[in-house]
Amino acid sequence: MAYAFEKLPQLVDKRGKLVHNGWYGKRKNGIASITTRVWHHSLTKLSAGGSKIESFADFHVRTNGWPEIAYHLIIDPKHVVNGKATIYYCVDISKRSYHVGNSNTISLGICVIGDYRTDQLDTPTLKSIQDLHAALIKDGIGKYDKAHNEMPGYSWKDCCVYSYQKAFKETSADNLPVKGTEPEEVPGLYTIQEGDTFWSIALKEKKDGLTVEDLIAANPDVKPTELKVGQTIKLGAAKNNYRPMPEMSKKPESAYQYPLPSGVLKKGTRGDSVSQLQKALAAVHFYPNKNAKNQGVDGIFGIDTENALRRFQMVYVPYQVDGVYGPNTKEKLQAVLKSKGY
Repeated sequence: MAYAFEKLPQLVDKRGKLVHNGWYGKRKNGIASITTRVWHHSLTKLSAGGSKIESFADFHVRTNGWPEIAYHLIIDPKHVVNGKATIYYCVDISKRSYHVGNSNTISLGICVIGDYRTDQLDTPTLKSIQDLHAALIKDGIGKYDKAHNEMPGYSWKDCCVYSYQKAFKETSADNLPVKGTEPEEVPGLYTIQEGDTFWSIALKEKKDGLTVEDLIAANPDVKPTELKVGQTIKLGAAKNNYRPMPEMSKKPESAYQYPLPSGVLKKGTRGDSVSQLQKALAAVHFYPNKNAKNQGVDGIFGIDTENALRRFQMVYVPYQVDGVYGPNTKEKLQAVLKSKGY
């Protein structure tokens, strides 16, 4: 059966074409299970290099450990076709993707790329929101529309910040109010829902807010890789729990399973430092060349290593996607290795 939303001229089918590690399961009652169309924004600035579906898939699969990208449909303001923003069909609507916890079975995940705490909706994006919404209603897919922070357990999320209700009705973005449902205060405790990880809970929050390291420090008896639905963790109460001790800076790199080199490495560099970087990237699934001998670990900073580093930066250092290894990339790579237990 071909749905009306699939016939939209600005829609591009990306199902099965993005990074994945397995597949999501089908909804218990198929499409009939969907009661709610849930609206998100990506919380990545439109100007950021990592504000694209490929980077989202990398993050959701390689960091969060999910089978596929989180959202069924993604609207991309940076790619406009005949005056309308491109709509990517990323996960089949018959599947229960991870985007809204214990409500995944009944929810369709729709994400508009951008951080609308600062970015602004434009007219091409508005037109695609309206076209998609109207087509989904025509198809009978869902009965209600809600923001991420209007779903059970997520009232503290800064998502989505734009007013989806206004977006359905306005004909021009010029007078469109950006603000939607304001998030509530972050609760002291949080109950883990389906698909939650420390990274998905904390990584996209405000820069001066909760971090993965805070969650790890505040919940010492909780294994980040073994979270269970219904488990309670410290959330708001975890803020600023992580405080690096002075002696931590004296820990030699050789003490780590994947020691990281210091200084700056870039295309053309050779030696043990490059091998260390390549091994660390491969450990977190950003392989220099997965099909080559030793997965591309050869001590030569060539085009494959540069591409692997860029892919890592797109996900974790989106403000500095340059294919050059330096202090910022080292700090983030060390944090990702730690989150994986290395």
